Amino acid sequence: MEGNYTISAFSENSSGILHRITVLFTRRKMNIESLTVSETEKKGISRFTIVVKEHKDRVVQVAKQIRRIIEVTDVYVSENRELLFTEVAYFKIHCENIPVRLKMEELAHRYGAHLVHGDSDFLVFEKTGREDEINALFLLLEPFGMLEFIRSGRIAVRKEPPEELL
Repeated sequence: MEGNYTISAFSENSSGILHRITVLFTRRKMNIESLTVSETEKKGISRFTIVVKEHKDRVVQVAKQIRRIIEVTDVYVSENRELLFTEVAYFKIHCENIPVRLKMEELAHRYGAHLVHGDSDFLVFEKTGREDEINALFLLLEPFGMLEFIRSGRIAVRKEPPEELL
């Protein structure tokens, strides 16, 4: 059954790893929904958090291929229920008059967003949360005149230690 899966891969921090990992998805015609790379608590180790919407057997297959890359030390495949995860988004919205500005601020606040910058003709809100929460706020703010929208990739940690290492 097709679903959202998160692959967490840990590797030595060396050039070319990202390319070698993404090529494995390209060869299988798998679309990466979200990709985040960052340093970990261990010096010289990077964490790749890759979200795909695919059948589990195909995800496990590509994760095993990632594990074969020499610099990769660990790879885990997780379902959403096994993770704590979030994203960050910025919404830059056109706004020139005070009543509309106040309405947008109140709406954003109700949905857990924070005003991070205001100018005479636009506001920038920051929202941290799950993909569905960010999408919902986008739909509510879009009619006001979305100038820019950007979201980060998923960051995630497992709730429990993994049962099986690939």
